[in-house]
Amino acid sequence: MKKSLSVIISASMAATLFSTVAVGAASPKSSVDFSDLNQLDAGTKAKFDAMIAAGIFDGVSDGVFGLHDKMNRAQFAKVAALIFGLKVETSRSVSSFRDVSAADPANGYALPYIEALKAANLTDGYGDNTYNPGGEVTKEQLAAFLMRGLNKEAEARSNGGVSDSTVSGWAKGYVALAVQMGLLENQISGTFGGNSPATRDMLVTSSYEAKRQYVPGSRAEISSVGNTMAAKAEIPDEVSTTYPLTANAQAQIKSVVQEKTANGWRVGAVIKLSNASSSTVRIPDYELRIQTADGTVYTLQPSASNANSILPQGNVTLSYMTDIEMKTDISLSKLLWVDVDQDVYPKRETVLANAAIDSIVWRGNDAVIQDSVLLGDWGARFSIPGETSALKYSAVSMSKQFTGQTPTYIVEVQAKNEGIYAETIPNFVLSGKAEGKSFIGKRVEETPISIEAGGQKSIHFAITTDTDTKLNAFYVLSAESFLKQGQNGPIQYYTGRIGFRLPANDGFTTGAVGSSYIFGTPMTFKQMNDFINPSLNVSLEELHVTKNEENGNQTGLAKFKLINKSDKPIPVPSFGAELAGNEGKTYAGSRQTVSTQDIAPGTGIIVSYGFTLPSTEQSEKYQLNVQEVLSNSAYKSTIASYKVSIQNDNDHNSISLYPFKLNLKSWTLSQLTTMGTTGFSYTYKLNLDMDMERDAEVVLDTNFSKMKFELVDSLGRSLGSSSFPFTGTNRLVSGSQNLSFSNLTQDQIQNKVSIKVYETVNTPTGEVNRFITELK
Repeated sequence: MKKSLSVIISASMAATLFSTVAVGAASPKSSVDFSDLNQLDAGTKAKFDAMIAAGIFDGVSDGVFGLHDKMNRAQFAKVAALIFGLKVETSRSVSSFRDVSAADPANGYALPYIEALKAANLTDGYGDNTYNPGGEVTKEQLAAFLMRGLNKEAEARSNGGVSDSTVSGWAKGYVALAVQMGLLENQISGTFGGNSPATRDMLVTSSYEAKRQYVPGSRAEISSVGNTMAAKAEIPDEVSTTYPLTANAQAQIKSVVQEKTANGWRVGAVIKLSNASSSTVRIPDYELRIQTADGTVYTLQPSASNANSILPQGNVTLSYMTDIEMKTDISLSKLLWVDVDQDVYPKRETVLANAAIDSIVWRGNDAVIQDSVLLGDWGARFSIPGETSALKYSAVSMSKQFTGQTPTYIVEVQAKNEGIYAETIPNFVLSGKAEGKSFIGKRVEETPISIEAGGQKSIHFAITTDTDTKLNAFYVLSAESFLKQGQNGPIQYYTGRIGFRLPANDGFTTGAVGSSYIFGTPMTFKQMNDFINPSLNVSLEELHVTKNEENGNQTGLAKFKLINKSDKPIPVPSFGAELAGNEGKTYAGSRQTVSTQDIAPGTGIIVSYGFTLPSTEQSEKYQLNVQEVLSNSAYKSTIASYKVSIQNDNDHNSISLYPFKLNLKSWTLSQLTTMGTTGFSYTYKLNLDMDMERDAEVVLDTNFSKMKFELVDSLGRSLGSSSFPFTGTNRLVSGSQNLSFSNLTQDQIQNKVSIKVYETVNTPTGEVNRFITELK
């Protein structure tokens, strides 16, 4: 799901920034024309007057500016287009987004401005070819957009950031810089309030300052990159020099490697040889030699797997290598193609071509990209060095995951075919670069991936690091090999030349942040995702977080409904789910044990996820990430992300336990004492009168939730519990029913016994209990 402006203007801004624009009026408006601007100080009034006079702002009604009203995405589109000097086609009446219409009475005015943002690559929309013109924006999102619009991305990323718990981790650098530059300010309490809605007065004053400080031509193009926005720069393609060896054979250098071994150095080169003729030619007889800065020359040996000939108009890749037993450092300077005539005495050597290579030598794990041009920002487009291809790549999201005790970075790279023929993504990987260390990653998708002309697909890389490692960049590496004569297996190694930095906030992102979620509405998944069948509607029906006092933590329970809208059965997808709180801490969900394999046409099922949260987590809103499990691996990639509010606990008259609505109308608890051969036994019976309503569209899985009733004495001690299903034998029904408790922990009757009611779900990691209510 692409969400440009997703961090910028993504969530919701409420609805009425511009009703009209005072252009061509007989007497231009100013702050004196609006009753709610009279109390502003002179300096602030001057800013409002300037923005009103420029036609950027007007009132929400005649005489009312709407000083503290919220904003929406449509409204902010106009402000952004005007303050950053974008080209606006005011006559445009048809939008490229299906939810933007000139006939929309609330937001139609913004159509040309929204299109201007898209044309300038400030937005690709909200996803699914929509723009969501009515959504909200928070203060920290406003700060992020203004910094990026002012081309301050690099400064924000390098900024230490604010020490403020009200600001999300990803936004701390943006907020610090926005406050430092005077665009936004803290609240009276001293905190920024990053997740609070941005209002019209904030937008006027921050836009005024941004417009004042904006340098025309300085703004980089912006593109959507996960829940960050990055400069849409491009790491320049290298200019490949061609070296003619014969009349028909030309050489290009793909890579040169110099890496340490136990006895010295391993030096290798990969050469691409092309045949310009219309017939097959043999590989020319030459020696490939490498020369050091002090003039020493070494001959490289050809790989046993090298080709012997080149097809007409074709090319081959040849590998060469040698070991140099010298433990002092050497500097490689030239590559020489030498024709050696052994038929004369003394033998005659002719240099067919020589190439300077000091700038392209890759020093293995010790390699550091020094040229800032070749080390782009996060999201910069790049090509694979040494590959003749129309494929362009850019990093779009990243997360940090643990499958053991060490962290693994999962980086999603989007590949786009800008050519006219289908292409297969070549064999390359990413490595994580830290101070003095390199960590070679692996591509998660093991099968070849082909992309049609004009198409796009995502690939993922897993880079596992040491526990205490702080990465500063990712390098793009090509996998190479060399087969020694007489050996069975080749030597595998990697070379590179380009890389890109981590995203802001050190890359601790979990995907694109969406809008505030409306429970029960179908989710929109990331484009190019084929993990969720498009005929399967996935919606979140419930999210509850309750305290678990006996364990000292909190329990979260999320319920997803999956509806099959097709005419064929669809397998149940095993997606992941995680919650991220305000501080950026993420909590992985444990998926309910599900026995259903397929969802029948026209029906749905419920899949629940349990979360364990610390008692200190106080978030009322969370970022919910729905995740694809990558290629049957342990790694996941976010395919949808929404802001969700936790639902209030139910009282006994209205219990939401989707797909059921329950009303516990009345209850009585009776005690029964029985004399047996070994003494007295004690039993409690609960007579429960309950109304039950159910959504008929949903089919209950055999492992669906149960209701658990726990007997608790006056001291809060558990006397025993029993769980009752909604399906099968002893299921709960509407009307009066008797529930028995016999597995008691006390050997005598207790007074003042109450009943705690839970929803309980079985997962592979154990039972998840959501507290509902207490019957006294």
